[in-house]
Amino acid sequence: MQDATHSELRRKVETTLAALKRPADARRLDRARSLIKELQDAREFGSLSKVAEAVLRQAPKDANTRRRYAQSLIELGYATAAIDVLDPIRNDQAEWAEAYGLIGRANKQIFFDASGQGAVAERAFKAAIEAYRTPFEKSPRQYYWHGVNLIAMVTAAKRIGLKVPAGFKPDALAKAVLAALDQVPAKERDIWYHASVAEANLAFRAWDEVERHLKAYVNDSTIRAFALGSTLRQFTEVWGIDADHERGRPLVDILRAKAMSMPDGGIELSPADIRRLAQASPPQGQPEAILGDDGPQTYQWMQTSMTRARSVGAIRKKSDGRRHGTCFLVKAGSLGLPGGELVVLTNYHVVNPEGGGLGIRPEAAQVQFEVVGSPRLEVGGVVWSSPENMLDAAVLRLAATPEGISPLEATDKLPVLTEPQGVYIIGHAGGDELAFSFQDNKLLDHEGPPDGKPPVPGRVRLHYRAPTKEGNSGSPVFNADWEVIGLHHYGGKAGVGRLNGKEGIYAANEGIWIRSIAGAPK
Repeated sequence: MQDATHSELRRKVETTLAALKRPADARRLDRARSLIKELQDAREFGSLSKVAEAVLRQAPKDANTRRRYAQSLIELGYATAAIDVLDPIRNDQAEWAEAYGLIGRANKQIFFDASGQGAVAERAFKAAIEAYRTPFEKSPRQYYWHGVNLIAMVTAAKRIGLKVPAGFKPDALAKAVLAALDQVPAKERDIWYHASVAEANLAFRAWDEVERHLKAYVNDSTIRAFALGSTLRQFTEVWGIDADHERGRPLVDILRAKAMSMPDGGIELSPADIRRLAQASPPQGQPEAILGDDGPQTYQWMQTSMTRARSVGAIRKKSDGRRHGTCFLVKAGSLGLPGGELVVLTNYHVVNPEGGGLGIRPEAAQVQFEVVGSPRLEVGGVVWSSPENMLDAAVLRLAATPEGISPLEATDKLPVLTEPQGVYIIGHAGGDELAFSFQDNKLLDHEGPPDGKPPVPGRVRLHYRAPTKEGNSGSPVFNADWEVIGLHHYGGKAGVGRLNGKEGIYAANEGIWIRSIAGAPK
C-alpha cells in the first residue's frame, strides 16, 4: 500500500458509503473521488466499484468517476458491463480518449477470453481495433498508447490466424507509433513513454531496445504494481512473448520478479511455471540489464519462493476430490517429534482425529503436492494435534513419502517489530490452485520475545495483513528470507483484538508461531 494501509482504506470505504446514502454536497463527493483514486492505486477494485456506484447515483454525469468505475469492472471480469458504463462518455471533452482506450481494453479482454475464436471474438476484435484507432489517428503523438495497443491487437490476431483489416500491418503501425513517440519532448518522457517504446519495439523483436526502455520503466520511482501488472498481462496475453524461450520468456520472468518485490505486487502462475522457475538458471545478464544492480538478488528471491512452493500441498476430500485446505511438508524433528520422517503440518480445523467442527478425519483426506505433479497421497493418521482454541495444529503422517520434495525449513526467530517487516503466505486460497499472497503483506505484531505477552502460556500468535481466503488454512507463513515462522490460523477477519494487552481492534490475519508448535508437549 502506498498511501494508506488496507485497514485504513476499509474504514474510509465504510465511512464514505454510509455518508453517500444521504444527499451529498460537493465537498463530500470530492472526498469520495479522492478515495476512488486511492482504491485504484491499491488495486482494491471491489471497493472502488461500490464507492463509484454510490457517487454516480448522486452525480451521474461525473465522467471521471464513470471511467474509473469502468476500469474496476474490467478488472473484476465484467467487461460487457464496463462498455455500457463507458458509452455515455465517448464524447466527453476531458475523458473521451481514456474512454475509447478502456472500450478497447474491455473488448480486448472479451477477445482473449474467447481464445480469439468464433463470432464473439471476431466482434470484440473489430470493436477493439476501432476503439484504439480512433484516438491514435486523430493525434498520434498525443495518443500514442492507443497506437501501441493497436499494434498488439493486430499482432495477436495474425498470430492466431484471424483476418486483419486491410492496411493494418504490425511493422507499419510500429514505425508510425515510434515516429510519434520520437516527437515527445524529453521532459514529457514519463514511465508510460518508456513502456510504450519498449512495447512498440516488440513488433520488430528489437530486444536490446525493449530492455533499455523497460529498465527506465521499472526503475522509475513513480511506478506502481498496478502499472507493472498491466504490462505483464499485455506481454503475455497479447504479445505472447513468453513463447520466445531465448529472450521473451526470461524477460517476462524478470518482470514477474519485480512485480513480486513491489508493495501491493503479485503475480499469477501456473504449476508448470512454478516448477520451471524453481529449477531454471537465471538469465545471463538480463536481470542486471533491466532491474539494475539489485536484479540478480530480486530474481533469486523470486526463485526461492518458487522452490518453497513445491513443498506446499493441498488437503483434498476423498469423497469429492475438492480442495479443503493447505498443508506443508516438514521434518518431524523440526516440530519436536521423535524420528526423522517427513510429515505434513496443517490446522486442526482442517484435519483432526474426530472430524470435529469444519475438519475432516484423516482417513477422509488426501494430500497432493500439485506443483510437482505428485499423485494424491493417503493420510496414514494424525501423529499429534492441538485443538483450535490452542495451537490449531495437526501433524499428519503420509502413507507414502512424497518424491522429489524437500521439507520446509523453520526458524525459531521472529522478525523484529521496530521496523517494517513483510510476511508471505503460499496456499490454496479459495480452494483454487496454489497462490502467493504478496499484497499489503505487513507483519502487524506478535507475542514472541523479547516483549511479547501471550495470555495463554505456550501459545504465541502473529498478526499480519495478507490477502488470504478460505482454503489458506494450514498455509506456511514465511519471513522475507522464505523461512517458515508460523502456521496460518485464520484470515481476513475485521474486529480482531490487538495483541500484548493493547487496546482496540483491527483487521488482521492470525498465525501460530512455529516454535510454539515445536515446543508443545508431545
